[in-house]
Amino acid sequence: MKNRIKISVDGKSFTLVGEETEVHMKAVAAYIDEKINQIRKNAVAVKMDTSLAYVLAALNVADDYFKEKEKNAELEGRNLGLSTRLEQLIPQLDETKAELDEAKQQLDDLKEKLDAMEEITSKLEKAEITQPPNIDHGADLQQSKEEDTMGHNQELHPQHYPMGLKGGQAEKEMVRKVIREKYRKK
Repeated sequence: MKNRIKISVDGKSFTLVGEETEVHMKAVAAYIDEKINQIRKNAVAVKMDTSLAYVLAALNVADDYFKEKEKNAELEGRNLGLSTRLEQLIPQLDETKAELDEAKQQLDDLKEKLDAMEEITSKLEKAEITQPPNIDHGADLQQSKEEDTMGHNQELHPQHYPMGLKGGQAEKEMVRKVIREKYRKK
């Protein structure tokens, strides 16, 4: 549908017919009128010569058009470059997301293992606290008799290891003796 709009440019009335909206056609007319008024203010010779004013206004409008066209081409070039770069980055982003998901899964697995280890550690600590040390009362009596025959309480030193005990057995015997002494004193 064609619109008929009355406009005013350089003090003269015109009727425009076009498919553009009334607002758009009035904005274009106001732009041309402003350009002609600027030319008339800046050039004394143009004040009297209407056709020269119109030609200069048309040149100014064409200049504005070409400048905007160049800006648009530059922006389209940038947009194309950015679109290409975006297409290159999308697979990298997908790969990084997959790596992140894998790392999160590994972290969750490690957290589960840590929780299980903490639970086991807690149970072991409770078991050590609630169970009294393994005391062999028969060995206590024998040890007590040996100490009495020696006449004094003697700590076990490496040179006093009981005969026949090898490696870790000697240390275990020594620990048992220390624990027994503690419980006797209580």
